[in-house]
Amino acid sequence: MTRITTQPPQTRGGLPRRLVVGFIVVAAVLLASAAALFGGASQAKAAGSGEGWVRVGHLSPDTKAVDVTLTSLAGGQVVYKLDDVTYGQVSPYKELPDGTYTVAMRAAGAAASAKPVISDSITVATGKPITVVAYGKNAALKTTVFQDDLTAPAAGDARIRLVQAATVSKSVSVKTSTGTPVATNAPFGSASGYASVGAGKWTLDLTGKQKATASTANVSLASGSITTLFVLDNSKNGITIVPVVDSAATTTTPKGGVQTGGGYEATHPQLDLTSGFVPFSAVG
Repeated sequence: MTRITTQPPQTRGGLPRRLVVGFIVVAAVLLASAAALFGGASQAKAAGSGEGWVRVGHLSPDTKAVDVTLTSLAGGQVVYKLDDVTYGQVSPYKELPDGTYTVAMRAAGAAASAKPVISDSITVATGKPITVVAYGKNAALKTTVFQDDLTAPAAGDARIRLVQAATVSKSVSVKTSTGTPVATNAPFGSASGYASVGAGKWTLDLTGKQKATASTANVSLASGSITTLFVLDNSKNGITIVPVVDSAATTTTPKGGVQTGGGYEATHPQLDLTSGFVPFSAVG
């Protein structure tokens, strides 16, 4: 009797062909899963998974208090809401995923369905802080976005810039009492570049055109701080400065409370920028 013995099929390397086929199937599944996983991550990254910062300012002298909303374009969800924001006030920064949003201002206390006083779309980019402001007289209200730079100054210094939102002057110049220019003939609705000055107390000289009168402001700049000087109307048809601390020696997210301004304040007292709060009360 001839004995028949069954041997499993062999591959060149000596492994069973069935086992090799199994390895191939498993490898294919793993590769497909990895492609889906990393491809999905790549697509998500392309769609935007970073975060930036947004703050909002009310710089219109004859526009009454407003409620502000930021709504994501994708999904229509309100992601930031501010109530009863008055002239000269600037909100704290809000960290938001990058993407497109609608910023809308409605009369304070109005229903969410009420027509906005003004609205516009803005873009939040990864790692970028921006300031969105409504400025100008109510009849010709505008919005604009300023790109902020929170790069820390050199040790012992502070950085300042100017936002010219005074309606009584087409341009404004600001310099320190020692002659260091912060902005020269800054046009209405613009933001100057940043100037570095030594930390400490400074007297700033403001010069406007047209009906605006020259004035001064005393500020105290903390070491490592970054400050925006908002130039606004005052109650005497002149110009005044509302300083807002953008970043007070922080390397993480921007911080600070709502900054109060006094566009119609007759006087402006000593301004202390170290706290991030300006001692003004807006009066109509």
